[in-house]
Amino acid sequence: MPHSPATAHLASRWRSRHFGGSLGIATVVPLMLGLVLVATACGSGPSAHIASGRAAVRGCSPMYGTFSAANPPPACWRPYAASSPFNRPLPAHPRLQPGSAAIVGRLLGFGPLQNLTVSATGQTDTGARPLYFSSAGDPSFRLHCTAAWGRCPLEGMSVHIPDAAMPAAQGDRHLTVVDQRAGVEYDMWEVHTKPPGGGELTFSWGGRTPIDGNGLGSSAVAAGFGTAAGILRAQELAAGQINHALFLAVKCDSGSVYPATRGGQMCSELGLSNQDAPALGARFQLAMSRRQIRALPVPPWKKTILTAMARYGLIVGDTGGAWAIPKDTDARYRGLDRPNPWLAVAQRAGVPYYGPDMDYVFNLNNGVDWRRYLRVVAPCVSAGHC
Repeated sequence: MPHSPATAHLASRWRSRHFGGSLGIATVVPLMLGLVLVATACGSGPSAHIASGRAAVRGCSPMYGTFSAANPPPACWRPYAASSPFNRPLPAHPRLQPGSAAIVGRLLGFGPLQNLTVSATGQTDTGARPLYFSSAGDPSFRLHCTAAWGRCPLEGMSVHIPDAAMPAAQGDRHLTVVDQRAGVEYDMWEVHTKPPGGGELTFSWGGRTPIDGNGLGSSAVAAGFGTAAGILRAQELAAGQINHALFLAVKCDSGSVYPATRGGQMCSELGLSNQDAPALGARFQLAMSRRQIRALPVPPWKKTILTAMARYGLIVGDTGGAWAIPKDTDARYRGLDRPNPWLAVAQRAGVPYYGPDMDYVFNLNNGVDWRRYLRVVAPCVSAGHC
């Protein structure tokens, strides 16, 4: 569908770094002592860890109501209902989008899949999505949108937010808060001010969606997804299980299809052709079996991500940069003054450390023949009626 000037501005300015092919300039830093990683897979006990690359799922905790800084969601937790397009596994032989190969080619033409970076200092979390859970005892904030795009869905609302909650340190400065009394996710984009102890919280734009709903209809990312949708969390990677589709940002789009409810930045707005560009809402799948993924000469953490790409896929939800998968934020743990589990995952996995930026770099692009195995499934697959 066509997008309005307002939603065009919601296209994220993605700036995740990538370091090309080989990371020979990086050095591996030994595991730091004293970091505690909450990585137990639900029902699988403490034996589930990144060395295994997989973990069974036999039930999980409630979707909300009891989480806090001291009690974060476990590895098997995921937002939204099982019927959400993000939470339904792909069928064995999904219908493909016409022109799938050409769309994949256009995606790859945007550049390599961006690396995930984890800051050793918690300062560089561009593209990340902090997620917090509030309680009645947290300060109350009155929400105020500053963008002149019409009536903001969150304008004037009062929401309890942990005092230590912080937006992402760079990039789109997302902030997501789940009101655990109401079961509502509040999504804010480009947070400007958040006074200590409560008051007026200002941000450019935002929206909300039930945390136990389908994850659609919010307004903080271009496609209208809740900002918790498809986010990669450290606990998932540590436990070797990701039980949902992954959010995907691409350079530009050709419009939108289900489950996107809004448009982003079309390629023509950048002076490029819209032909074969992926649509917001497009669902990519890595067409590889578990056996093929296990046989790849890549580390276990990457096999965990590739398995999610094969089972659930990647759903395009935003534009800007090349193509990238956002993660939970380093700032979340810095704000709550708690150990950053992303550091523990990176160090235990032996992920290279890039000294000039003080980042651990998860190289997502190398080791996979994307042109051969990536494909685009038809929108009716995400809608569940084909």
